[in-house]
Amino acid sequence: MPAMAAVRPEGVATTLTALYSVDQAVGRQQLLDEREELWEQAMRERLCPMEIRLSREDCGPGKVQSADLADLLLTDWDCPAMDGYLPRNANGELDRDVVVVMAGYGGEERQSFGGTDTLFGQGALLITSGEGVGRGSFSVRRSLRKRTLVLPGPALRAAGSGLKMPKSLALGPDRPLVNIFHTFLDQVWTGLPNMIAAEREATRTAVIALIAGIIRSEGVDVNDQSTLPALRAQLDKSIAERLRQGPIRLEDLAADHCVSTRTIYRAFALTGDTMKSVVRAQRLAAVRQDLLDTNLTIERIAHRWHYYDASHLGREFREVFGLSAGEYRQSYASGSGGSIRSTIDHCALGAS
Repeated sequence: MPAMAAVRPEGVATTLTALYSVDQAVGRQQLLDEREELWEQAMRERLCPMEIRLSREDCGPGKVQSADLADLLLTDWDCPAMDGYLPRNANGELDRDVVVVMAGYGGEERQSFGGTDTLFGQGALLITSGEGVGRGSFSVRRSLRKRTLVLPGPALRAAGSGLKMPKSLALGPDRPLVNIFHTFLDQVWTGLPNMIAAEREATRTAVIALIAGIIRSEGVDVNDQSTLPALRAQLDKSIAERLRQGPIRLEDLAADHCVSTRTIYRAFALTGDTMKSVVRAQRLAAVRQDLLDTNLTIERIAHRWHYYDASHLGREFREVFGLSAGEYRQSYASGSGGSIRSTIDHCALGAS
């Protein structure tokens, strides 16, 4: 039967570890069921709801550890052989406006989601958006070591102009930026427990910028003679400059750049966005920064960024970040979130 025990690794905050032992009176099937429930819990909390089936022949040890950067969920997975299935009723639980980044460190995993089949392994990088998740499954035949990073879509969209969010983007270890990302993620994982709040915030910004750069390096399928990508970059800059001035209108942007409103529509559509979605992402990014870096009241922040009132800001903020503005400030502005936490850590099955 599994039991919970508190452990305190050197230099790391208290973590919870699930310890497994096998009583002779407990059947093997019952123990497998219990382990599958814990893996399903970890999947639900760190990625998305999945039904897990562990291998009946060789169910080896596994571990799941987390070390978040504020609203970026960073998880280290050491998985035994298993199969996972997205439940048919999971659509209501899925957050579509997120981006999931998977970095492979060992073993192989076959994935089939949203009509896309992918073989994911050591040195690979897989970037998917919530929009790309449909009915699907994954399979680990032996073992797998990977890290996943889940980040809100608005955080990535606010990182730069002309960013086309991929439904699924698979990159191999032959790509230089993929190797840079793996190395950087290793350094983040190692250094995070010792970072102060300002260092963690800077690291969060750097991680988002690197992911945005990787996506952008894949390019956007437009004619080389098109002026839309350059216009899109200018529009993002104009929006950032206008955020403090009040409501932003399509007609004003068109006049500023001497183009028609139809051209403005096309420039945003180039990356699957609208003016409204870009303004919202930039405004919420500015609110988030104020929550972390200033002592302004939420009412004052709402006024500063032209929300109707604190209640309006709160609804918008919770919809994207999953917490109220006050809860977010309390959780992350004080410097929390730097420790490494172990949620599953169990030994191999065997009779005592």
